[in-house]
Amino acid sequence: MLLFNDPIYRNALVAACAIGVACALLSVLVVLRRWAFIGEGISHAGFGGVGTAWLLSLALPVLASEVAAYSVAIAFCLAMALIVGWVSRRDRVNADAAIGIVLVGSLAWGFVSLAVYQHRRMAGAPPASGWEFYLLGRVQNLSRETMWACVCVSAAVVLTLAILAKEILFYCMDPDLAEVSGVRAVFVHYLLMLMLALMIVVAMRLAGYLLVTALLVLPGATALVVSQRLKTVLTISVVVSLLGMICGLALQARYNFLEGGPPMVLVLVAQFAIAYAWSMLRTRRST
Repeated sequence: MLLFNDPIYRNALVAACAIGVACALLSVLVVLRRWAFIGEGISHAGFGGVGTAWLLSLALPVLASEVAAYSVAIAFCLAMALIVGWVSRRDRVNADAAIGIVLVGSLAWGFVSLAVYQHRRMAGAPPASGWEFYLLGRVQNLSRETMWACVCVSAAVVLTLAILAKEILFYCMDPDLAEVSGVRAVFVHYLLMLMLALMIVVAMRLAGYLLVTALLVLPGATALVVSQRLKTVLTISVVVSLLGMICGLALQARYNFLEGGPPMVLVLVAQFAIAYAWSMLRTRRST
């Protein structure tokens, strides 16, 4: 099977499993805190970061490389995560409105930057070809170095969640009560924002900026439909996430005209639909 025989797909499989576990754990927190829209805003900031790299490369050609563009996208995403985190803790502007502005502004900035770069680039400069990879992901672009980066970032996120599990869960359940009880609410808030941004940046290599939020919403939403017990929810979320990542990769390997993200998301959506239908049937039988 191509998924196991091809080195590129093996790299993608390892990265997908690591990302799947980390995103599954964060997904439960995202759903509990109702942060799905925040993840959407941060994810779209990535395309704005890539656009910024393209514009800067007009003056500094060294930034025209994929690695440089990806590095600028990381910095841009982290900056937007801190801004979104700051706005979401204040009431002067509605948080959803502010996040929506970041979302559409970043995406529009990315497309405008793409157009300006293609119009103004010097002769001999690389074209901004393959820009749709940043939107939908592409398995074929996943190198061994990228795989290890995904594994390391995912492991760091999982370890952080394990060490600060009680504080993070308390904060996600009731932020105000957690702060009154002595939980470092501000620290936990911004830490979660940064972890979301990091996972979005690494996961976009597989799922793309447009669809990566699904990895941070659907596993947790599916698990919470099935159960309310924390350990069960976390277990189901991880299983759902891994199935979505692996089955999505298998579909992409079988039908290689597909991009990386859509098959994964469709498998996750199908699992949610099955879980929701099952929970509705169980509720009807119990009444």
